[in-house]
Amino acid sequence: MDDLELEIRKAVLDNAVKYDGIPTVSSVMSALLGSRSDLRSRASEVKQLVQRLVEEITKMSKEDQIRELKKLAPELLKSHDKTETLEDKEPPELPNVDKWSKIVMRLAPFPSGPLHVGNARMVILNDYYVKRYNGELILVFDDTIGSAEKIVEPEAFDLIPEGLEYLDVKIHKTVYKSDRLDLFYKYAVDLLKKKEAYVCDCDARIWRTEHKIKGIPCACQSLSVEDNLSRWEKMLDGTYPERAAAVRLKTGMKNPDPAMRDHVILRISETEHPRVGTKYRVWPLLEYSWGIDDHELGISHIIRGKDLVKEGKIEQHIWNIYGWKHPELLYYGRLKFEDATLSKSKSSKEVREGTYSGWDDPRTWSLQSLEKRGIDQRALRKVMLDLGLSIVDISISMKSVYSENRKLRDAETPRVFFVRNPVWIEANGLPADIKIAKVPIHPDFPEQGFREIPLGVHKGKATFGISESDLKKMTKGSMFRLKDLANFILQELNPVSIQLHSLDVDEVRNVNGPIIHWIPKLNSIPLELTMVDGSVVTGFGEPSIGQLAEGTFVQFERVGFAKLNDIGIPIKAAFAHK
Repeated sequence: MDDLELEIRKAVLDNAVKYDGIPTVSSVMSALLGSRSDLRSRASEVKQLVQRLVEEITKMSKEDQIRELKKLAPELLKSHDKTETLEDKEPPELPNVDKWSKIVMRLAPFPSGPLHVGNARMVILNDYYVKRYNGELILVFDDTIGSAEKIVEPEAFDLIPEGLEYLDVKIHKTVYKSDRLDLFYKYAVDLLKKKEAYVCDCDARIWRTEHKIKGIPCACQSLSVEDNLSRWEKMLDGTYPERAAAVRLKTGMKNPDPAMRDHVILRISETEHPRVGTKYRVWPLLEYSWGIDDHELGISHIIRGKDLVKEGKIEQHIWNIYGWKHPELLYYGRLKFEDATLSKSKSSKEVREGTYSGWDDPRTWSLQSLEKRGIDQRALRKVMLDLGLSIVDISISMKSVYSENRKLRDAETPRVFFVRNPVWIEANGLPADIKIAKVPIHPDFPEQGFREIPLGVHKGKATFGISESDLKKMTKGSMFRLKDLANFILQELNPVSIQLHSLDVDEVRNVNGPIIHWIPKLNSIPLELTMVDGSVVTGFGEPSIGQLAEGTFVQFERVGFAKLNDIGIPIKAAFAHK
């Protein structure tokens, strides 16, 4: 094995370990040519080697990939984290796998809107383990009637599966809680008969201050089975109005945690449901419905945030009543994004009122919005899996996702010019034989070829657009370069005009002149770029943008990466990141 092949093998192994055992040619090429400028002239030869080694190393197990990388380049294995090797960062084994004939896990979103970036951790961890153990993943819509503030959004029933498809999550079965009310009613009656629950018609405020806080049972707790069943029928038939009665589980009034004392498990709500209308007026709380469903659906392992520990205890109480096998409960710490505000209720309000353009508006931070911006799901997946199941609260930046996205997509991303609200300047002295500018599609990958930008030269003159901020940095008589075209002298400021100086890039480098991006006025294309804060930047792009397909991920030079979502007039793009 020669030195070049050895170096490429290390790079491919490094990429494979980073991305769950699946290296990609584009990200390996980007890493290699980004760190070794001397290899750019040999890009075709390097790419052939990368393709062969990617095919070979993809067939290896993840354990063998890690083992070989540790042998060839242990410093790369350690460089991913200063305190942990990648072997340590692999999510841990699920506990007690051998107790179950099959690993069955579930996603349990409340359909108040699409999944957002904060939900991705729960989704990706469940999907990872189901794939790791060849198990089954069930999507259960937690569409019970909740509080007045927490509304079931009908469109969420489509938006949530869309988000899962974006994350490449395979769902084996879909269940709706609203289809299972009769099952929850059956168990409610059984719990009343077993004297494990009772119907309480105490005023909620009084019960909280006089019973819950003091740990003193109310009179309802000692009612007979017959009285409880009679009250249950009154809950169902409308005799009791909303909030006048609720079913409480006898979790114990002496429990040291007041939140656990005789917890409500069913209550009355006459809010119309988008799927079942007004068929039901008594609705289960989520922890009760899960106490039943996690058994009925054969769930083996439950992964959830540590803010749901109380709900897990309610489930365990129900499982103990019936002597059911306990699914394994696994918790992880809170995840906060430093630069993303996550609120489905706020987003829902802004979408309904038209403040946001829709659920794919970047300010919602929905998975739809990330897809629209061109964020590869593999980037999000790697960041979430690196966090693992740590119980510690974590604060991260979206920059970590952007960094992974850049590694994955940079090599395959064409470069194009876009100028925000350009200043149009007249260029003089252009020779008649310069009719186009040949600009690399990607400067690091010459084999990708060039894009041709017509200049619109007429009688030695052409009009170009440049950024106002670039113009403000220059003074009369200064030299600068229109990138990949030529060097010019700034002749006049009012109106702005420039004169051709030379073609060789070394000329401008010798005087430390700026090299700026530009667009020709001829055939330039109006473009709207939606930024992460929802603002829209307008400007013009080079003519070649109009030839790109809808959905193309591009890099606007000196601006950032973006996805073209509408190839019309104007072209509409969404900013991804720098």
